Amino acid sequence: MPDRNESTLYADVSAMCADARCLRAVLAQAQDLPVQAPFEARIHPRDQMLLHSLREHRDAGAAFSQYFAIALQQYAAASEVMRAVFGGARDLRVLDFACGYGRLLRFLGLALPRGQLWASELQEDALAFVADVFGVPTIASHADPARFDPPQRFDVIWVASLFSHLPDALFDAWMRRLYGLLTPRGVICFSVRDVALLPPGVAVPASGLVYSGASENADLGADIYGTTYADQARVRRAVRAAAGGERPLRRLRRALANEQDLYVAAADPARDLSALAGFRRGAWGWLDRRELRDGRLELEGWAASLDDGAVAAVEVEVDGRVHACATGIERPDVAAAFGDARLDRAGWRFETTLDAGATEAFVVASTRSLAGERALLYVGTVRAA
Repeated sequence: MPDRNESTLYADVSAMCADARCLRAVLAQAQDLPVQAPFEARIHPRDQMLLHSLREHRDAGAAFSQYFAIALQQYAAASEVMRAVFGGARDLRVLDFACGYGRLLRFLGLALPRGQLWASELQEDALAFVADVFGVPTIASHADPARFDPPQRFDVIWVASLFSHLPDALFDAWMRRLYGLLTPRGVICFSVRDVALLPPGVAVPASGLVYSGASENADLGADIYGTTYADQARVRRAVRAAAGGERPLRRLRRALANEQDLYVAAADPARDLSALAGFRRGAWGWLDRRELRDGRLELEGWAASLDDGAVAAVEVEVDGRVHACATGIERPDVAAAFGDARLDRAGWRFETTLDAGATEAFVVASTRSLAGERALLYVGTVRAA
């Protein structure tokens, strides 16, 4: 793709956030959202999650798609955890801790009644943004966990991609502080990169935690924020120390964006977390190649489910016309990436001829698991080479 500066790419993404076609494509994949709720798609220009995608792909459509695909998957995971642990309870007090610029909040804020959701973040501009755009009450975080003391306790504390960035001492300190903010019935759900994801040749110390000061967030110092990998024993020790003894703890492998593990720890020693054994990761995939040349549109990608292996369908919409596309093309790279031989034939390919003279096409690609869970693969305009 052509190398375009980030301000131009961000402007393109912002235009997509206001494009009714793009919003429909995103919301079509969202599950259990109130259909009457207005959807706020704006993304802050300093949102590190978007900037990371822009730098990786150098394409507005790919960055927009990745940003919202992960947001949708995170929302589905958070919702599933709450249903499994609390059933149909409607009186939960939920804290999205280290919420960033609100990638999850934009969906969670639509699903939970007003007054039951709080957001907390260290970055002041991020906290101001989520308060203003999503209307969520906020609580300022602090670099020192001991100085974070909100006035209430929470039934659910959701912590995505914080413990995957903390050095050893802060890993324990934040676990202790957040665990102490749970109600007696509460649970904390947090994500961790397992040591199995480490590059080849990186040794894991006896502590079970590997930390480096590099991360996608240049706004936070390497002394408090970097890149962390931890094994299950290290996580269990942190929870045990925070709780002052053994507590129910459930590991959900690769349950966040099909990469990071999710852990759910309960405040109540008698809490039954067995319902989480049926946790589903849903569908996942990507559109790897999109090309329009001489009126011929060619798309290639992959789609799969870590639960079932195969997916029920891939749907490709081109300028409003929906086409069904089967998987079955060999993708050993996908099987290797996920360590799952069932994904070896997750590839798909779609081709069509556009109307004479067409120089662009608006494309939406999505997939659906055998259980009906949906995932966004791509939304955006493909232009002629």
